[in-house]
Amino acid sequence: MDRYPDQPLDRTRRSPGKAEWDGGIHSFTVGIATDNRVGRVYQWLMSRPPLLPVARGFQALATAPQWSRLLERGTHREIVSGRRLIEQGVRSRTVYAVRRGRVRVVYTDQDGTETLIAVRGPGDLLGEYAHGDGSEHVASVWALEHGAVAVLNARAFGQYIESAGLGNALQHYMLGKARENTARMWRTANLGTEKRMAQLFLETVEAAPDGDVPTVPLTQDQIASALGVSRSSVAQLLKLWRTKGLVRTQPAPLTLTDLTAVARRASAT
Repeated sequence: MDRYPDQPLDRTRRSPGKAEWDGGIHSFTVGIATDNRVGRVYQWLMSRPPLLPVARGFQALATAPQWSRLLERGTHREIVSGRRLIEQGVRSRTVYAVRRGRVRVVYTDQDGTETLIAVRGPGDLLGEYAHGDGSEHVASVWALEHGAVAVLNARAFGQYIESAGLGNALQHYMLGKARENTARMWRTANLGTEKRMAQLFLETVEAAPDGDVPTVPLTQDQIASALGVSRSSVAQLLKLWRTKGLVRTQPAPLTLTDLTAVARRASAT
């Protein structure tokens, strides 16, 4: 998981997380073989105080001054929903540091079928895998909502990572992404549609640490593609969830109205 919520939190540089907030932490145990991420995400979501942003992604592995200096070395760019930041198969020497807003990372095969790799948000890096050797990007990145990024050329990014002593943190971050991909493949092969949809929604909410309302800015087509099922299957599930008061689909974006119930479905056995 990008934020590594089970690692010690540094009280001097980030808002209260699950180990720091004195409000009640909802006890929620998840027993998913090879991956207990959903339980940790749920505990973090339920324990954080509202309206206070929490460091996540690569930002959580750096100090506040280090992250700020990294952003300062880039060019500020606003992004709009639906814009492509990175194109699969294209060589690039650009790294993006996400300031605000969520994006989806997708792999597209030769017949045009999309596979969701991840949902990223503030604190994440994009394009850091290809920055070292300028190799082709293995996936595309699309903005899910309005936001902002810092755009850095690969050389400036690499120089700053080295000078700031963040090489190990970057390696840790990139390995975490690889482990996440493995866990996603396991879930796709072993879990039912409803459970995976609930997990997808929790992961998407976690990618927006400064959001006061748990939203999922994915269309039904994008949800279906991410889960590898038909759009009608997603529509039926959302209709059921609406009748039970779990979600609200209008007006967009989709909103989780009962986070606890969604988390229970994410961990149901």
